Amino acid sequence: MNNYIIKTMSGTIIKVTEKEYEEIRTYKSGLIHLRSGKSFNASSVDSIIPERDYLLEKAEKNKGVLHDGQKVIKKFGRWYLEGDETICMDPQYYEEIAQDCVPTLEEFNQKYANLLPEERLQLMLSGSELKRDIKQLRSGNGLTKA
Repeated sequence: MNNYIIKTMSGTIIKVTEKEYEEIRTYKSGLIHLRSGKSFNASSVDSIIPERDYLLEKAEKNKGVLHDGQKVIKKFGRWYLEGDETICMDPQYYEEIAQDCVPTLEEFNQKYANLLPEERLQLMLSGSELKRDIKQLRSGNGLTKA
C-alpha cells in the first residue's frame, strides 16, 4: 500500500495512507480529521504527492552545482564538495552558497549549463536578490514613512 504526503500552505507535512488519501480527495472544503489525530482544513492543502516522490524531491534539494560547475552536497546546513566531503565550500567565495540559491543538477542543466561562469553567478544571484527584496518588504525593512 502506498503512502502520500500532504503539504499545506503553512508548510506542514502530513503523511497519510492510500485509504486516507482516497477519502481526502472527496473533500472540497471543511476540516478534515485523520485517524492519527491530526486535523487540517481542506482549503489549506497546497499539494498531495506520493511519498516516494517527496523523498526524491527532498534528496535532490541537498545536491547542487556551483557557478564554476563543481558538484556539491549539503549536510547539516553546510555545502561540501561532492565526492570529497572533507572539503567545505567557502560562502565568502561562492556567493550562491551565501545567498542560499545553489541550483540542483537538473536546474543547472536547464538554465545555466550553456553560460559562462560569471553569467551563471549573475543569473543565480538575481533570483535570490528578488527573494530577499520580497522578504524585506514583508517584514517592513527598507521602508520609510512618507
